[in-house]
Amino acid sequence: MRSFAAIALLLAIPATIAQNPGKCSGMHVRRSAHDLSPDDWRRIEHVISQMRRDGHFDRFARAHQALFNFVHGSTTFFPFHRRFVQEFEDIGRKIDPDFAIPYWDTTLDYDDPASSPVLRDGTLGGNGQGPDRCLPNGVQGGWELGFPERHCLRRDFNNGDSMEPWVPAEVISSYIQSDDNLSLFREHIEYGIHGAVHLGLGGDASTRYAPNDLFFFMHHANIDRLWWLWQNNQHDPLDYNGPGTDGEASLHDTIPQNDDVDFGGDQAGAVMVLGYGPVCYTYDSAPDAPSEYPGSNSGDSNDPNRAIHNNTMSHISAFSGSSNTHGLDLEIARIRLAMNSDLSLKNYFPGIAALDSSRIITPVMPAYQQGSKCKGRPAKKLVHPAPMTNMWINMHGFDPERVGQMYDEACNLIDRLNNSTYVSPY
Repeated sequence: MRSFAAIALLLAIPATIAQNPGKCSGMHVRRSAHDLSPDDWRRIEHVISQMRRDGHFDRFARAHQALFNFVHGSTTFFPFHRRFVQEFEDIGRKIDPDFAIPYWDTTLDYDDPASSPVLRDGTLGGNGQGPDRCLPNGVQGGWELGFPERHCLRRDFNNGDSMEPWVPAEVISSYIQSDDNLSLFREHIEYGIHGAVHLGLGGDASTRYAPNDLFFFMHHANIDRLWWLWQNNQHDPLDYNGPGTDGEASLHDTIPQNDDVDFGGDQAGAVMVLGYGPVCYTYDSAPDAPSEYPGSNSGDSNDPNRAIHNNTMSHISAFSGSSNTHGLDLEIARIRLAMNSDLSLKNYFPGIAALDSSRIITPVMPAYQQGSKCKGRPAKKLVHPAPMTNMWINMHGFDPERVGQMYDEACNLIDRLNNSTYVSPY
């Protein structure tokens, strides 16, 4: 195993930050895993099977374990995983030029994760079986892997044949709209939706070598999508504050890397904007790459030109944590309505509170809310996510009190929504 001293040396590699990384000559779109066809999944299986034979899964798992303490619990969490997933995807595109990592929007499955269509025989597969919890089905069914030793790919759901709840879209929407600095947003994401999904799947997914499971790349593609939404909602999308690899985070920080997965000395500033530098992709449920690099004429963070100006999606302040764009108008309208009875919700959803009334679509109240019986889905309250386990907190070196505070904040918001008129459209 590579020593931490050697890793630290790699972190110190000098590089020149690109204040305005070059615009990508070509782009590809990452799609929702929920929308993929059987043919799409077969193409994914072909690519990842070749990547396993070529040893890439072992390489990425080994690199993630070696760099683990550098890329969690600090601001580099976002740029590292953005660049890490991109590197994996680039290798896959050498096998199939149309290969793109699908993102798994886990908010669509948050209350009953085990029933997700992403965890079926023709997709990612389900729970592990037998005493070793080996994964028997899906695109990685029956796989053996070489790191950290020869073993079957394992899954072990954290509630028997089911999983404990994850994080609902509305909580993520609140973070996107209300978190005014990246350090806070990172804590909310890393201590919440990030850990909940890893722990829910269990097995390899709950270890330092989680990249053995393709889920890792799909989950982190979604985390990256949420970061991009947050960036598009900020006056300064290049905001990069909080703890870094050595003191306060800086765009000049070299993204942690090693011989197994080498980014060529890329700095955090090189991957801040999709469509520029090495990150030549966008998402089907998020703004496209901007036509111009934000702040290209100024290094002043107070310059209004630092904001992302996007030609393909209007810049609104009410981005949702859900990729279900058809439900966005209902989410906005119902939360706006709930604000009439609970004014504190404006603090959680300032983007919605600030919207002009012409942006609000009045939702149709379902029959079951009008006192009549209906054969449709009954109104369901949002449920609390599962808390982080002590094992997970200790493995990452997180502050337990801070993690608990973040968890209590999420549950408090859920309780406020449940005690209001709000009904989730998702």
